[in-house]
Amino acid sequence: MKWVFSFVGTAQKFSGSGGWVYVAVPQKYTKELKQRRRAWGMYPITAHVGATSWKAKLMIKKGGDFFVALKATVRNKEKIAVGDRITISFKLG
Repeated sequence: MKWVFSFVGTAQKFSGSGGWVYVAVPQKYTKELKQRRRAWGMYPITAHVGATSWKAKLMIKKGGDFFVALKATVRNKEKIAVGDRITISFKLG
C-alpha cells in the first residue's frame, strides 16, 4: 500500500456559511484508502502545499469521497483562493 499521495486538485468550498475550503482526493485513490479506513473515515495525515506542511485529518464526505481541508493559515500563507489549482501531497500517519 502506498503511504504518500500527491496530486493536483482544485480548492473548493462546501456550500453554506462557514463552509470549509478543501481539495478533493482523486477517486482513483479511494479503494486503497478505504482499505486503511479508521473510525468515521478519518486518517491522521501530514499534508504539504508549496512550502507549508501541517497536521490534519483526511476526511470522507457523504458518498465516500475523501478530502483534505485547507486551513485559513495555509491558504493565506500559500495565497490559495477558491478555484485555484494546487499541487497537494499527504502522508498517512
